[in-house]
Amino acid sequence: MTDSPLRPVRLDLSGERLLATYDVHGSTERTTSVLDQLVVEQTIEFPADLVPDDDIKRHIIGTVEQLDRLDNDRSRAVVSYAVELAGGQLPQLFNVLFGNISLVPGVRLVDVQLPATLLEAFPGPRHGVPGLRQRFLPDGGPLLATALKPMGTPVDDLAAMAYDLAAGGINLVKDDHSFGNQPFSTFRDRVPAIADAVRRANDDRSEPSSIYLPALNLRAEDLDAGVELAVEAGVGGLLLLPGLISHDRMRAITDSLPEDLVVMTHPSFLGQLVTDPTAGFAHGLLLGTFARLCGADVTVFPNHGGRFSFTPETCTEVASACLAELGDLATCWPAPGGGMSLERVGEMLRFYGEDVCLLIGGELYRGDILTRTRQMVETIQEVRT
Repeated sequence: MTDSPLRPVRLDLSGERLLATYDVHGSTERTTSVLDQLVVEQTIEFPADLVPDDDIKRHIIGTVEQLDRLDNDRSRAVVSYAVELAGGQLPQLFNVLFGNISLVPGVRLVDVQLPATLLEAFPGPRHGVPGLRQRFLPDGGPLLATALKPMGTPVDDLAAMAYDLAAGGINLVKDDHSFGNQPFSTFRDRVPAIADAVRRANDDRSEPSSIYLPALNLRAEDLDAGVELAVEAGVGGLLLLPGLISHDRMRAITDSLPEDLVVMTHPSFLGQLVTDPTAGFAHGLLLGTFARLCGADVTVFPNHGGRFSFTPETCTEVASACLAELGDLATCWPAPGGGMSLERVGEMLRFYGEDVCLLIGGELYRGDILTRTRQMVETIQEVRT
């Protein structure tokens, strides 16, 4: 070994390992080189030849547990890391899984397996599929969601739209993800007005079947005050965008909310992390598993056949990650959207089953909103019978 200033270290470690699965693109020679870099880059980021034969070398540096050649240009590697490297914290977990190696082309994180002791650090969805089904859908069926649109609409008009959507049977009436604190529709003005409209619609229907979720698109220093304002206004939940505020800030906000509030997450600003099949993250991992770690009850993603490039396979992957076993964390609702129409409701139910949140936005505005919303509810009832 090269002369090193390091002395051998003994560490008190549990022996538990978390597993990360990577697809590495390129020749077998490149794969070997990338993995040699990865196990060091994601841990010590230090010349491995300077590390003594100690616990750092044996346990802190990552270990390639399995390597398979999938095709002529892709290999799949399972790498283990000491669970202590994550420190029980989301930022460091992400850093270990895909920190510096995200700067290397041709590497994609496709799966993680986290031991129960690490999952215990994340409460996960507070309601998820079982909680919201009991609350809104005791007789079964999909959850219904829509977005208030378009940006620039006066607050009073948005409130009137929200009333009709709630009165028609939409469970989750959310802000469009583009709504923030624009001067023509400030957060302070918009949120109480729409929350009151949805509350009145519930009162008029004599059943609390709808909630309003404002988009918390505010400056970092205004987020806590925004949450406080929303809670005081009587909202039923929040729409959080982890690509803009960070996943860990989303987790912290979720953990701080009153128990009855629902959290929906939106993928804005995250697209390039999944759309390149040779880099970034698997769709289900980012939009399903990570969303649940952050506490999402509902996670929005583009449905296949809409305005975006998601395929049936990637949509299945996201939905499966939302509903798969993940320690003791609750499952969350997959919410496919992005250009969906009433005519596709039956197809979507057959594709996803009933554990799905149908997110239909602009198409509900083609005509009278209340009438179109009731048509959507009737269509679902017909499909289910």
